[in-house]
Amino acid sequence: MQMILFKMNRQYYLISAADVEEVVETIQITKVPLASKWIKGLINLRGTVVTIIGLAELLDIPSTENNMNILVMKNEEARKGLLIEEVVEVLDIKDDDIQLSLEQESKHIKGVVAFPDKIANIVDVTDSIFN
Repeated sequence: MQMILFKMNRQYYLISAADVEEVVETIQITKVPLASKWIKGLINLRGTVVTIIGLAELLDIPSTENNMNILVMKNEEARKGLLIEEVVEVLDIKDDDIQLSLEQESKHIKGVVAFPDKIANIVDVTDSIFN
């Protein structure tokens, strides 16, 4: 399966490419008063208003101010953006490469993949952001 490898706060994460419609550079985000702490605000993406979610806040990890990319997620007709630090590359990951842990740190971490030079957590936030 194809997965997008991205970096946040000097750690690596993977997300299914099937859930991502596109990757865009961070643009002006309009804050939303009284929104949940993980809602960063709204953007105008080619005439469509998209809610932007801070993935660091959703995963409860330290956030960074160097957020350069937004992963535009899709679920049927709904679209939401995940604010991340930086997309590294798109990789083909085999099911055998995924290691599952019995004690997951977060309900959003579904496993890990070990590479020769790094380890990446597999993130699945689709249910949380669209429900």
